[in-house]
Amino acid sequence: MKKTTKKAKIGTNSHIHNDIFKQIMKNKKAMEAYDAESIMFDFIEKVKAEMKKKHLTNYALAKKAQIDHQVLARILNGQKNAELATLAKVANGIGARLKMDFIFTDR
Repeated sequence: MKKTTKKAKIGTNSHIHNDIFKQIMKNKKAMEAYDAESIMFDFIEKVKAEMKKKHLTNYALAKKAQIDHQVLARILNGQKNAELATLAKVANGIGARLKMDFIFTDR
């Protein structure tokens, strides 16, 4: 009789991922860091989409936003944790207004 062994599945199991994420999010510092990163990620994605739509280069947007193009590049690459005033300038440069809002949760 031939013995068979189960091979481990390669990839991710969403249940395991969700359980780990829930466990990590019980930590206040982890939750705050995740929220901050999520906000920046959304901001960057929206700016990049608008730049593509309006055919703007980093240099052109930086000029419109009145910031250094290297600062903009670091923000768009996620390398710089920018000040709120700088983010507002970037939003203004693409013809938008930065808006901050609260979402109340049961955390």
